[in-house]
Amino acid sequence: MERVGRRALLRGAATLPVALGGLAGAAGLVGLSGCSAGPPPVPERFRLATGPAGAVYREIGTAYAGVLDEAWGARVVDVLHTDAAVENARMLVAGEAEIGLVNVDVAAEHPDELRALARVFDSVLHLVVTVDSDVRSLADLEGRVVAAGLEESGTRFVLERMLAHAGVRAEIRTMSQADSVAALLDGEVEVVASLTGMPTPAVTDLADAALPTRLADLTADLPGFVAAYPLSYLSVVIPTTMYPPMPSAAAVAVPTLLVAPTSTSDDVVRFCVEVLFDRAADLSAVRPEASQINPRTGAATTPIALHPAARDWFRDHKP
Repeated sequence: MERVGRRALLRGAATLPVALGGLAGAAGLVGLSGCSAGPPPVPERFRLATGPAGAVYREIGTAYAGVLDEAWGARVVDVLHTDAAVENARMLVAGEAEIGLVNVDVAAEHPDELRALARVFDSVLHLVVTVDSDVRSLADLEGRVVAAGLEESGTRFVLERMLAHAGVRAEIRTMSQADSVAALLDGEVEVVASLTGMPTPAVTDLADAALPTRLADLTADLPGFVAAYPLSYLSVVIPTTMYPPMPSAAAVAVPTLLVAPTSTSDDVVRFCVEVLFDRAADLSAVRPEASQINPRTGAATTPIALHPAARDWFRDHKP
């Protein structure tokens, strides 16, 4: 896990919300809608757990840190570069971070320690193979070499859960997204797994590569798996327009939440939720997945309980 201090964090990224936000950024400094008392006092330490290089978690998290700093009127947020969901949850429970992005399935492992602030976007499991691969289902991953993300990533968590449910044993390799792409193109692995928002740069790179690739379609596997974990996963279709010329494919998705420890103060939680929705347009300019940030769906965090202050915010801002 790599830490980025508040000054180093925003040398390039802190100006991003200003450039993207314009008047919205200035408004955030003056005050937040629904927060007549203004932002809470600046905490002594405020660490935001994100993800690895090239990941949607890190890009959205870094942009969110920037708009939080603008709303606070100071450089407050330390962005933590992590493996992603599993490490983020562990750090939040251990008191090593104050807020972070965590998928529902991972957060559900800590029902007493973590509370949701909002649903941010849905992460989708991409399984990429070469066009001539005979991988057509999870069963076909038996004995295959699979690049399965970093050790404490959401990718590793959901893939291992799916393989266990299917009774399949694959040879798992720990690799970053960039290394996974290179390994598939070089023939070092047979499958690349990536749980992330859409579109994800790693899969776009594979779609554009000289070696033809496709998405493994999980149509046959999804009903049983989703039924086994109905509160954590849903079936989606990755459309052919997402990664042309790759054809469409059925995939599993999991909601990604903004979460914090149960003990987080009400004023900080309400502030973080307020900024998230007030500056959603700025965040979506950084990553298209952030366009999913919407009060209509933001409270849909089941089975993870909303923090009481977040629940009150949604009650006060019913569409």
